[in-house]
Amino acid sequence: MARDNDGRATYNRRMGATSTAASRHKCLIYDGDPSEQLAVVVPLLVDGLEDNWRCLYLGSPDAASMVDSALTSRGVDTAAATRRGALAFSSDRSHLVGGRFDPGAMVDGLRAAIDDAVNEGFGGLCATGDMRWELGADENFDLLLEYEARLEQVFRERPLRGICQYHRSMVPTHALRDALMTHRAAYLGERLNSDNLFYVPPEVLLAERTSGDLGEWMCQQILRVLDAERERDQVLRDLERRVDERTRELQVANRHLESFSYSVSHDLRAPLRAIDGFARILMEDHAGQLDPEGRRVLERVVGSVRHMGDLIEGMLAMGRVVKADLHRTRVDVTALAEEVARELREGEPGRAVELVIARDMRALADPVLVRSLLSNLIGNAWKFTSKTAHPRVEVRQSGEQAGYAVFSVRDNGAGFDMRYAGKLFGAFQRLHRQEEFSGTGVGLATVERIVSRHGGRVWAEGKPGEGANFQFTLPVAP
Repeated sequence: MARDNDGRATYNRRMGATSTAASRHKCLIYDGDPSEQLAVVVPLLVDGLEDNWRCLYLGSPDAASMVDSALTSRGVDTAAATRRGALAFSSDRSHLVGGRFDPGAMVDGLRAAIDDAVNEGFGGLCATGDMRWELGADENFDLLLEYEARLEQVFRERPLRGICQYHRSMVPTHALRDALMTHRAAYLGERLNSDNLFYVPPEVLLAERTSGDLGEWMCQQILRVLDAERERDQVLRDLERRVDERTRELQVANRHLESFSYSVSHDLRAPLRAIDGFARILMEDHAGQLDPEGRRVLERVVGSVRHMGDLIEGMLAMGRVVKADLHRTRVDVTALAEEVARELREGEPGRAVELVIARDMRALADPVLVRSLLSNLIGNAWKFTSKTAHPRVEVRQSGEQAGYAVFSVRDNGAGFDMRYAGKLFGAFQRLHRQEEFSGTGVGLATVERIVSRHGGRVWAEGKPGEGANFQFTLPVAP
């Protein structure tokens, strides 16, 4: 039969088959419960149905029922698809004559099934099945190499997609070896190895078994592997060079950024001090010459100057966090939280806040940065409960996640709308007006950078008027 240049048969063009990827013949090798096949088999059948291919599943009645249920849970109307001939579940073993498997007869029957599907208006046949059910007795697996080689020829000639399933503990060991030899692509569990280096073409397997044929093919495979390794090494060297160049560029950019930050802080502070000084002179020495509106405006000027100074300090503090060296040690998080709480109480002795700090909280982290982190989070909780009748702030450690301790700072204050949670940790982002709650919008950005530098993550939950809960992770202390 004549072939097109890309390897698909002229038959495909004549029958109107859908063009498919080169590797349509795959195997699935899985180990465990039969339900493990669903992660691969169900997407294959769903795609086939969406592409108007006839889909066939061959296996035990229990397996067929399991796949039917899985398709239904994916939104497939399996009853309707079955009625129109687009989907079929089969537990038929009539192809096993007296228990014996005939590869040639099986392949001929499959060709006829593909032709029927195309003649009835489908794009082709999408088939998958349990090889233990299909082949039956162990001795039939001795014919697996011949069967899969003949089957591969069908994939080349006709519109066929398929996955042959092998349960590792339920088929003979040599069957797994033969499956790898005869499939261009293999699923190992859910992972697809699309370039199967063990694959041997059917023309080699079905030819006269001479050492020269197989030996020549193996030599070609070895050369292909060596070529791939050389190409990989070249790509890696090029990648390393580009990473080095990018690293040098980032180092230069960081130095420029540090210089800029210093310049900004130095150049802005001087005029701010001057504005603040002149404004205070007006307030102290010339207040009698100003009407109430003039004094109010002057007070706003002084407040804005103070806020601008706080912004500069916050920006510089955030910069120091980013470039500071990490000195990891066993940190007593409880003790640091209590220090922050004591300072807050001393700063506002008139406030009655119930501050609950859990005992024996530990982390492997930089104590200076953790102190800054807690100061920002507990300080925020303290601030945003200022209008709450019975303010309460809790600092706790709540278990571990993959080697990281999970901490939380919870309050019953103003809270926030979760629609804007994505803005919380951005620099200069605020969810409350300045007149409601003062702040610069850099505290949570600093928290995010501190946690990130330790390899952890930070997130928050809240509800307007019902408080907020900020959680973060730090490496577990040994």
